[in-house]
Amino acid sequence: MANLTKQQIDGLQRTMEEEIARVLNEAREEMDPDVKASYGNIVDSVPDSGDEAAAYTLIDTENAIIGQHLQQVRDINTALKRIQAGTYGTCIDCEGEIDFKRLSVYPTAKRCIECQRQYEKTYANKPGPTV
Repeated sequence: MANLTKQQIDGLQRTMEEEIARVLNEAREEMDPDVKASYGNIVDSVPDSGDEAAAYTLIDTENAIIGQHLQQVRDINTALKRIQAGTYGTCIDCEGEIDFKRLSVYPTAKRCIECQRQYEKTYANKPGPTV
């Protein structure tokens, strides 16, 4: 954390803690049983397969959004743990410093910009599992 001042770290930590609160609040609202029950009612009451497919797509989309929220919370918690460990702002690949500008935009960054570019070149286009 040599390139970051205590004030910068404190500000980034506050930002991440506020983001966790916001994301958890959104996730709670999306997981509200009244909302989920209404999606279930849509599926149960649809008269044709097209409407049923649309209802299932809506349910799948909501579940994916909740999954994204949970991943975001995990990423923030991991970054907060790096602050506590004194490794925040250090690239996990090259152990170089992560620029404050990058962390200001993306506080959970775990790689410097060059290592992130290399990571994306290496792993971005790998095919996933197939059926």
